[in-house]
Amino acid sequence: MISNSSIKVRIAPSPTGFLHIGTGQSALYNWLFAKKMGGKFYLRIEDTDRERSTKEYEESILGALRWLGLDWEGEVIRQSERTQLYRTALEKLLSEGKAFYCHHSQEELEAERQRQEFEKVPPRHECNHKDLPLGKEGGGIIRLNVGNSIQVISFEDQIKGHIEFKAGLLGDFSIARTVSDPLYNFAAVVDDAEMEISHVIRGEDHISNTPKQILVYEALGLPIPLFAHLPLILAPDRTKLSKRHGAMAVVDYKKDYLPQAIVNFLGGLGYTFSKDLLSREEMIAEFDLSKVHKSGAIFDTKKLNWINCQYIKRLSPEEFRTVSGIQEISDSAVPLVTERLEKLSDAQEFAYLWQEPVYEKELLNWKTSSPEEVKNSLTQTLAVIEELENITDEALRSDLDKLSTATGNKGLVFWPLRVALSGKDKSPDPVQLAVVLGKKETLKRVHKAIEMF
Repeated sequence: MISNSSIKVRIAPSPTGFLHIGTGQSALYNWLFAKKMGGKFYLRIEDTDRERSTKEYEESILGALRWLGLDWEGEVIRQSERTQLYRTALEKLLSEGKAFYCHHSQEELEAERQRQEFEKVPPRHECNHKDLPLGKEGGGIIRLNVGNSIQVISFEDQIKGHIEFKAGLLGDFSIARTVSDPLYNFAAVVDDAEMEISHVIRGEDHISNTPKQILVYEALGLPIPLFAHLPLILAPDRTKLSKRHGAMAVVDYKKDYLPQAIVNFLGGLGYTFSKDLLSREEMIAEFDLSKVHKSGAIFDTKKLNWINCQYIKRLSPEEFRTVSGIQEISDSAVPLVTERLEKLSDAQEFAYLWQEPVYEKELLNWKTSSPEEVKNSLTQTLAVIEELENITDEALRSDLDKLSTATGNKGLVFWPLRVALSGKDKSPDPVQLAVVLGKKETLKRVHKAIEMF
């Protein structure tokens, strides 16, 4: 039984690209579990792929996690700074005969793969070099000595339940290019053991890596952590979510979505919380690793937009100015925008609330009304507004309704006013616009519209 104080989890992205939305969900579940259990959450950067890893990608990953509010314990751990740790472990296995050098060429390995494919047997490499003197000689790739073992590797997945594999089907799999250049399954084991990781919580696409890692743990004589494999996030066609389905990096969502909306959405993709909108504290209180869904959930953009909309509505004027970058908008105009937004970038559609609109004269025309009728309507509306000491919703609406009754055409009164104030055929109610813009700016825009005739 693992005590809460010894629970340690990690997220281990590779800086060969931006933080994928699926990895963001894995980070969230690790973070929720650690917070719920009173454990610790670590960040490890797996940057052993020197050719593809970049500092820019690493900074982007750190920034995305900070934006989501997923704080980690201590300093960032980097594999590139732990080479000696892997070398020591590899030399131990080599000296004990649990690992060996394989000198088969790529051509020989490819021929073996094609033969196995033809014979319809699982692809694996049972290397005869381990029994020869050259198996102890450097220069070839390093493999774990597994062979055709009849051992059954089994583990109790904290989400999926009992899972088992036959070790012999794995063959003598590779664990390092050289003693200074470990491969993923070896480095991850050494890291997790040295960091005393108690639970490895990751996507179910890693299930096939688990038996190999268990064999490495056993070969090194290290304690094996508990594994929990999260369901994958699926595209609408129920395939694995990928770049071809759109913006899949967390950074791609920053311009449109609030971090709390992304966190709520990702949390609900693999877990049934009591409600759609929860604070982080509420999510932590409800989270139970054993209740994570076993099957994948579809990435529903409509649901994400709805959640985002609810959070945007809660923003104060100052908060909205900060997240949107629009400093010119007045406090009174903010609710007109936030009530209608699904994405933050769409706020620019309401630019007429803080800058004078530009539009074609023809847009002022109401259906079949003549230009003269539209001009007369605007002139009468101008007179109504000039009579008001201050524009209030009740007073202006009442006067415009009276004008509509007198002219017998409500659309002829309200449509040109809408266009004069917004420059658009779709906008919030023109009376609301006038209230927000104020008397001076409203008169100025109506004057301009009249002058266009």
